Amino acid sequence: MIANLDRRGFPRRDWPGELRGAWFRGRGFVLAHRVLVGGIVLVGLLSAADAIAPRTVDSTPAPGVAQRIPVPYPLQVQAEPATSARDLAAIDNGERLREQDVVAAAARATLDRARAEAAAASAGQPSPLLSGPSTALPGGIEGSIGGYALPARGVFSSGYGSRWGTFHYGIDIAAPIGSPIYAVADGTVINAGPAQGFGLWVRIRHDDGTISVYGHMYDFSVSVGERVRAGQQIARVGNRGDSTGPHLHFEILINGQHVDPQPWLALHGINVG
Repeated sequence: MIANLDRRGFPRRDWPGELRGAWFRGRGFVLAHRVLVGGIVLVGLLSAADAIAPRTVDSTPAPGVAQRIPVPYPLQVQAEPATSARDLAAIDNGERLREQDVVAAAARATLDRARAEAAAASAGQPSPLLSGPSTALPGGIEGSIGGYALPARGVFSSGYGSRWGTFHYGIDIAAPIGSPIYAVADGTVINAGPAQGFGLWVRIRHDDGTISVYGHMYDFSVSVGERVRAGQQIARVGNRGDSTGPHLHFEILINGQHVDPQPWLALHGINVG
């Protein structure tokens, strides 16, 4: 086609008249609509490029050397995957709120018991908190004045002593969440609430100065300063704190020193494990 053009780029005079006319009409159209024609050409080139499959890269770059890899579409920037930190924080916050409710509910329960005892005393009736047999049965949970009781019904799961590279200062009694926990002897509540590692705990100072500790509880129903008797339910089994399953962690302290609760209980006629 180029060979049939003269030096000015026009058709040679020996072209047929119809062909020369078509050439000039086409040239005039292109000049008059050069923007439209240019856009059509550009779209065609982009469509052709998009239809070409990317070239397979089979070479492995040397360490520290970047390699440009062609892709048909621009890379999409994705947000970092969500972690569980937010969910765990929400759980902890919810548990703190629940623990506050437990303390408030225990205070109300203590007040209700005090009112019931005062009403019974005013009427000359026996205290409703001291009902039951006068002697605790070995291994039982029956309360008594000066007696002893099993702190919880369940399976003895861990003893006093070295465990997992640390020292375990109590014994564990595994039981379903919500199982009753009982005061092991008569005494006065000296702690009731959240505690590091225990979730919720209760500590009772007994009449001989011994302190019993009850940990990992779901909730409790006594308050600091309240008088409790042996066998009285004070809490329910839970799984909070440093716990791998629902259980009661039970400790005994004599003169401020931890002792093995198992022989201490056996000395008072209570068998565990």
